[in-house]
Amino acid sequence: MNHGTPLSEGLSQAASQPMQAFARPGLALVSASFQLAMPDQPAPDPWRDGIDNLLGWLGITAEFVPAAVPRRLPRVADWALPAANTARRVPVFAPWTGWSPTAFQHGGLAGLPVAQFAASYLADQGRGLGAAQATGIDLVLMSPHPALCAIEEAGGAPMPRADVMKAMIRAAREEGREKLAIILHARQRNAIARQLMAADRGLTREGLAIELLTIEEALRPLKAGAAGWDAIIAMPDLRSIVFTLLAEASGVRGPWPMLWQGGDALLVACEAAGEGAVRPALDAPALIQSLALVLHHSGAIRAAMRLHEAWARLRDSGLTTPGRGSDAPYVNEIRDVDFIAMLCHGQCASKRPVKPWRALGNAETPNAGSHIGVLRVVASNSDSSAHWKGR
Repeated sequence: MNHGTPLSEGLSQAASQPMQAFARPGLALVSASFQLAMPDQPAPDPWRDGIDNLLGWLGITAEFVPAAVPRRLPRVADWALPAANTARRVPVFAPWTGWSPTAFQHGGLAGLPVAQFAASYLADQGRGLGAAQATGIDLVLMSPHPALCAIEEAGGAPMPRADVMKAMIRAAREEGREKLAIILHARQRNAIARQLMAADRGLTREGLAIELLTIEEALRPLKAGAAGWDAIIAMPDLRSIVFTLLAEASGVRGPWPMLWQGGDALLVACEAAGEGAVRPALDAPALIQSLALVLHHSGAIRAAMRLHEAWARLRDSGLTTPGRGSDAPYVNEIRDVDFIAMLCHGQCASKRPVKPWRALGNAETPNAGSHIGVLRVVASNSDSSAHWKGR
């Protein structure tokens, strides 16, 4: 059943066509220093111990540097990213801090990070999940920054800027996602449709099926967990509803890894239920997936995929953590700290193939002897001949 409104006949036809591969450049990073910026508030000991253990298992030595002071995000209609911000910056890594989806409501909570949009990832293996999720979950939930949404006419709902919508769609395409739902208020539908119809045809109509749904139309498939979308853009005021329904349907009630993109630097945080800013306890899947994401965005593709594979195999071995409970009889719930310890000691019984995580690109998970990255960039240090090599 089609619960939404296709943008056009061309878009509805795109849903039945095979997805085209959106290949990333074959680039691998070899650097003498893998840098992560840390906020002023240090990581709690359980989180820091988990980071150290995972990096040690990967054979990576990370340099932690202070995070730059963020600029204030202007709330004006002609906001745009300065050209200097397009340069790669040291990512800010703080998955022990985060935001509740309620922080996006009513124009956004004061203190939200500087960014164009936020993207949170819901990913889990198929084993031990409900029938609707038997093949696993791989979904990204995006929303424009509330400060970049403006009311265009009296009585209307805040509308995201066209360039921000394009940036979110482009992010979904770069991850090879095939079915995108845009969940909005009924009075926003026509304006969003006009934005997308005016966009470049290659961005919105080739290999990506886009569906516009009001929140009322989206409720039933969200609750059932059977909509088939692998990407969702939710308007800021609707994010809390969408997040809550996805968490309930999937059983993933712990924090999700969250990326704030398009600001001074990539910010890796988390998203969790609560009010405003959140400070969750150690959650092993959130930490593991957050670290994989920041490794991937920093060019350490092999290390990112190796970490994902180890997590997926351990999860498929019948182990889960309190934030990802399951009523399957063969699933054992263990502490998050024990989950990380078992991963680092190679205690993964499952040998079944691992389903790739779209957030890490379209390349297959590397195995022994495989090579990812045609071009290797080496950043040497004149004072030292040592190089870090992501394994």
